[in-house]
Amino acid sequence: MGLERTWGSLLLTVVLVAFLPNISSLQINSTDQETNCFERGINIKCFKKFLQPAAVTLNDTSSTNFLNALYRKINSEADTASKSRHKRRAAKKLVRREIRAGPYETNFLCYALAVQRLKKHFGIRPDRSTYDIIAIIHTGSPREHGGPAFFSWHRIYLLLYEAALQSVFGPGVTTPYWDSTLDEAMGKRQARTILFSNKYFGTPFGEVTEGFFANLPGAKIRRNVGATANLITKKAVALVLSRKRHSQIVRREKLKYFWEGYHNSVHRWVDGNMASGPIAAFDPIFWCHHAYIDYVWELFRKRIRNAPADYPLGFPEQPPDGQMRFNSYIYQPNPPITNQQGYNNKYARLRRYDPAPSCKNLCSNSEDLYCNREKDICVSLERVSGETIAQDAIAYPFSAFSVPQGPDNITLQGMKQAILQELPAGTPLNLFEVTDISPNTRAISVFDV
Repeated sequence: MGLERTWGSLLLTVVLVAFLPNISSLQINSTDQETNCFERGINIKCFKKFLQPAAVTLNDTSSTNFLNALYRKINSEADTASKSRHKRRAAKKLVRREIRAGPYETNFLCYALAVQRLKKHFGIRPDRSTYDIIAIIHTGSPREHGGPAFFSWHRIYLLLYEAALQSVFGPGVTTPYWDSTLDEAMGKRQARTILFSNKYFGTPFGEVTEGFFANLPGAKIRRNVGATANLITKKAVALVLSRKRHSQIVRREKLKYFWEGYHNSVHRWVDGNMASGPIAAFDPIFWCHHAYIDYVWELFRKRIRNAPADYPLGFPEQPPDGQMRFNSYIYQPNPPITNQQGYNNKYARLRRYDPAPSCKNLCSNSEDLYCNREKDICVSLERVSGETIAQDAIAYPFSAFSVPQGPDNITLQGMKQAILQELPAGTPLNLFEVTDISPNTRAISVFDV
């Protein structure tokens, strides 16, 4: 009996290896319309007919096949967009907007519902949600961070994630970007931002038990917002955009222009899952943060000459011709893209960014941002006992300027232990490095207790 199962499993593997590469040319059945899994997104019918029955038998192989299909979808769309450009046909670009940009129903709400569906989808592995299959790829390793591949690796990773969202929710869904300068402008009230209310990301302190992302299957989400480090400032963005070469914004020794360093700081500001590489992507705000990092990178690319060729050298872990690696990931499917190829315009053209909220564009018609006319910048509203306040800080009583205290040390210790228990034995935390501590924060991280 055991021998029969082994031969059956091997046969199924051989069939899928030969079968999946040509999946896009097949018809589902006589009652379904022809479904092209790559040109129209990885359709849910493709999941059910081709991948789901194999999940129990193939185990890790099913995840590998699924992710490789998503890579092919990205490359197929990139090639199509590139051909359309050469033929002077306008290729449709999906748009990423700031989280709070209006209208809410077609922006953040659409994203939140898509995440919920991906979190509840177990069509690839019966023991792990499809969201978690994507999230576990991120490890915080030197192949992903600390050099020029940081930009290209995360750009492809973000496109991979959106392809998965589209596969279960529809082809139009994208990841809204989190412009944290809008929250940084709140000063000492940053931890009160409306982003961590039930309208958006839910619980700011401890395990997420409120909002769209509460009590979902899979890995738990924990936060301790405003614990340590800083959000990104308008000045930081301006400094980065003032440079003319990638080599000037990817080196730690050039700290004030080091865009990845500013990125690290936001990870530590949210704290909890977001502070540690192997579990950061389990919080859906991870993707929105990285969409903003990608947005500013795209602004940078458009300001310099021949951006695709401007790949910095001198990073042994991230050579330009080195294949992007997901080797730390247990399924080890590697995208067929080199570090420098991720700088190509064909991937940049897959998405368009709406401009960041400003007083000039009426704060992107958001109900949750207001224009501070004295500084001529948009600022996030805050959550106050379930309500929002649309006034400048000067109108608040003095108590409104206090920094929320957040969890006590005993609660933080409990959060830390819960996080460590969810990590596989021997997994390094890979905490995001920060170089300074904001005077406006409590300076007590989950991982400091």
